[in-house]
Amino acid sequence: MDVTLFTSFGAPLTGYGLGVAAALLLALAASYFYAHRTGLAYSAFIRLAVLAIPLCWLMSRLVYVLANCTYYLTTLSNPVLALYFWDGGYSAAGAVMGLLLAGFLAEKWNRLPHGSLMDAVAFGLPLGLAVTRALEGGTHLGLGRPISYEWLYFLGVEDGYGDLVHPVYRYEAAAALIVLAILLIWLCKRRWRVRKGDTCLVSLTLLGAFQVVLESLRNDGHMVVHFVRIQQVLALVALVVAFAVFTTRLYRLGGMKKSHLLALWLVTIVCIGMGIFMEFRVDRGSLKLVYYAVMILCMALIAAMALLSRRKAERLH
Repeated sequence: MDVTLFTSFGAPLTGYGLGVAAALLLALAASYFYAHRTGLAYSAFIRLAVLAIPLCWLMSRLVYVLANCTYYLTTLSNPVLALYFWDGGYSAAGAVMGLLLAGFLAEKWNRLPHGSLMDAVAFGLPLGLAVTRALEGGTHLGLGRPISYEWLYFLGVEDGYGDLVHPVYRYEAAAALIVLAILLIWLCKRRWRVRKGDTCLVSLTLLGAFQVVLESLRNDGHMVVHFVRIQQVLALVALVVAFAVFTTRLYRLGGMKKSHLLALWLVTIVCIGMGIFMEFRVDRGSLKLVYYAVMILCMALIAAMALLSRRKAERLH
């Protein structure tokens, strides 16, 4: 998918780039579907789309450049090269931030309740991410660690050096489709009537929990500063923000004592600490299946506490 289709004004247009543009259009189409189902005006969606396209591109590039600022400042010794966006270098997490920012600004522009258009954007995110990730085959992005167990060899792809590695881009595409399916089932059961902002937060909870683990499995060097995986950190931040909103809401509604709230935060901190410890063990230890199982359980526990808090607060509201 990284084959150049043609060149315009000296900048190449690749199959992957065209596919990413199509993914953005599909994400916006899904956002329109959500907006239509929830009774939002067509004019509001158009304004969202006008903001979403440039902000998605801008934030995607900006987050990538900020994460790799030492590369432009030190290695290349020419920060101006960061402006050469046609040379590549983008961040999926940055694109998500750009779309959410577009939803937020469009709400202000249309004088809509907070969360209404951000919900629409967040509903379309999994579809856009699924298509984008699926297209990463052949781009050297989304390749993971070598497969350590023979019974998992059927999943592997060659990395170009003769090693059989995890096709993380396929896992991420599948995870995004799972999130989309969960959102559809949940919203259909609720007849698309949920509290403003909750679709966005539930989407971020699920995507964040999945991505923390999947970023750990990646081995393509994309947006890794020293040993810190920037997009993994951003995924964890999204998960924790959703957890904070849902648990605080439940506490303010009187559905949780302060001691219980503190206990949930303590469990969350322990889970994050265990996740970080498992990340280091994955790099050095041999029991990788155990390390990833613990990491998955930790992220699943945080997500479960967040979603259960949301559900309990909804019943009290």
